[in-house]
Amino acid sequence: MVEQEQNKTLWRVLKFGGSSVSSLDDWQNIAAIVSGHLEQGFKVAVIHSAFKDVTNQLEQLAQDATSCDVSIQLEQLKQQHIAMAETLSLEANLLAPWLNNLEQAVVNIREKQSLSPCDRAELVAHGELLSSTLGEAYLSKVLNCKTQWIDARQVLTAVDDAPKNVNEYFLNAVCRPRPATQLANDWADNADLILSQGFIASNANGQTVLLGREGSDTSAAYFAALLEAESLQIWTDVDGIYSCDPNKVPNAIKLDHLSYNQAFDLAQAGAKVLHPRCLSAVAPQRIPVEIRSTRQPELLGTRVDEEHRESKWVKAIAIKQNIPVVTLLLGRRGQQPDTLQKVFAVINDFGLTSELLASTKECLVLEIDNSNSVYSEEILTQLSEKLAEVCVSVLLSHSAIITLIGCQASQALWHLLQIEEEHLPEQWLLLSHTSSDHHLSFLVNDQQAEAILNLVHEKLIRQ
Repeated sequence: MVEQEQNKTLWRVLKFGGSSVSSLDDWQNIAAIVSGHLEQGFKVAVIHSAFKDVTNQLEQLAQDATSCDVSIQLEQLKQQHIAMAETLSLEANLLAPWLNNLEQAVVNIREKQSLSPCDRAELVAHGELLSSTLGEAYLSKVLNCKTQWIDARQVLTAVDDAPKNVNEYFLNAVCRPRPATQLANDWADNADLILSQGFIASNANGQTVLLGREGSDTSAAYFAALLEAESLQIWTDVDGIYSCDPNKVPNAIKLDHLSYNQAFDLAQAGAKVLHPRCLSAVAPQRIPVEIRSTRQPELLGTRVDEEHRESKWVKAIAIKQNIPVVTLLLGRRGQQPDTLQKVFAVINDFGLTSELLASTKECLVLEIDNSNSVYSEEILTQLSEKLAEVCVSVLLSHSAIITLIGCQASQALWHLLQIEEEHLPEQWLLLSHTSSDHHLSFLVNDQQAEAILNLVHEKLIRQ
């Protein structure tokens, strides 16, 4: 057994997403990957998602259960998991307790004829509970090691230190785990491999909460923080983080290394490989993160750690599209000392979050987070009407935000200005950068965004 220091076991945490746990081939790959770490003497924690598309099916089931018969949908979900048990040569009765609980959760919603955030979280969590039950049973069967199934809700507790709407409280919860050496040692005494769920936790009352969509990365980071892990590996269907989304930019190149700050900026700017909360959990303990491909485990992928390598060139480009942008025109009186306070109070009252993109005496420009669980176009309209009470007029638009990451903002801007003028869009809607000065963002027309993205990538990213 590898030891970091006396009385402390060294763990590696491996996270597998839904697209990496949904077939026999996937689980054979996972078994081989886990076996390799065990052979090196590490204890291993596997955190994984629901099977592919199951979370979406459960979300729909929860919505439909309020007003119509969902027996066919429920039966399809049951059969999907029973079929996976058979694929993995496992006894289907392993699933019976969770399938019975799922059925009761549906009954509870149907009887109330309404869907509370609490009931929604309770039902949707069954995706991870079902998949992890089969995952632990399979790895226990094929690996010559001691395994233990852990209910993440018994380990991760959401914080409640700031007011938030009830949707965010149950559907986009946040935990702040601290190193738990005794827990890590207790698990190590009982097992070589523990397996638990991504995406789910509990609150102080013992109720199930969700960590937001794509929250399994965050779960794995929380476990890594608890265990003071040697590393966190995110195993997915891509072989690393790329200079841009390969689905939008075919010539995107894989990055071997990013600093925590660069990866965080990328995630905040719209890159989908890592969640910002994941990085916030591991960076304080300097736990390195590796992005690896389940289907090509021999590839090294991308490493994210504390090392910052200065560059005069843009390293990566991220894009967020169809972003709600609110422009507040403040009139002749301009911005007053309490203007921002009033604006953010209104946004907070709606349970929304926002980012200030630009502030002048005459106007404010804000991005509204449309990944928030309460966001809708109807809510956005209501918000604009309320904001009109604190300013002269409100302009709503949907734009794309392109962010250049990896060098100082002034250098990124210089590189942009070297592009021949006729190739650039006629109108740059906004240029902004943060106090870190290591990324530069600009807004463009959403319809032109991907063409601009490819142009900027071609001109600014060095192969």
